[in-house]
Amino acid sequence: MGLENSIFRPRRMIDACLIERYLGTREKKRTTPAFYLSQKIEGKTNLEYIKKTKVAKVKKKTEAWREYSLLMQRIVSLNRRIERLLRELGKSQVEVRG
Repeated sequence: MGLENSIFRPRRMIDACLIERYLGTREKKRTTPAFYLSQKIEGKTNLEYIKKTKVAKVKKKTEAWREYSLLMQRIVSLNRRIERLLRELGKSQVEVRG
């Protein structure tokens, strides 16, 4: 599957990270993790608690965003390389007058 097909494939995504934390009180720490969605909103990090029953679904959506983001980075990098090569090609074909 080409990059173009991969990037345009429909998917459900969340632009955030799923993190696990073992918070508790000073006297009693958690023995199982609590999951939070970490997301930047207007420059501030916002943590939203995710119920255990929804963790798998949310994880799938955050991983889909990560995959999409990496594909975008790869395409941008390839486009820069193509542009650089086209500029070099153009310069090599410019007629020098004088």
